[in-house]
Order: sequence, then structure tokens, then C-alpha cells
Amino acid sequence: MSIPPKLQPIIYGVVVFVIFATLSVILKIVTKHQSTDADYFGILTNKDLLMGVVVAVIVTLSHEKKKKLK
Repeated sequence: MSIPPKLQPIIYGVVVFVIFATLSVILKIVTKHQSTDADYFGILTNKDLLMGVVVAVIVTLSHEKKKKLK
């Protein structure tokens, strides 16, 4: 089963976002730096999620650019 080429960057971006969010949660738990205004699971804030989306977009665009240069 092959993934359609137009769907690949979206899947890649979602995976990058999930990895970012997971690492963010792990780091907040390990460092005990949980914010009092956390909206999601008592750990993540809207700012954390927005930062994850920005990172996912930048990494995905960079990955796509590298693929096109090959």
C-alpha cells in the first residue's frame, strides 16, 4: 500500500507535531515545570501547541525542500 504523494507532507507534519508534543510533556514532567494555566491534560498550554504547530510546519517545509533538491 502506497501513500499518495500529496498526503505524505501532511502525515510527516502530524508525526513531527506528535513527537514535539510528546517531548514537551516528558520534559515538563521531568523538570516539574508544569504551568498553572495548562489547558490540556494539566500539562500543555495553547502556547505549547502553537509552538508545536510552528515547529512542525518549519520542519515539514525543510524536509520537502530537501526532497525536491535530490
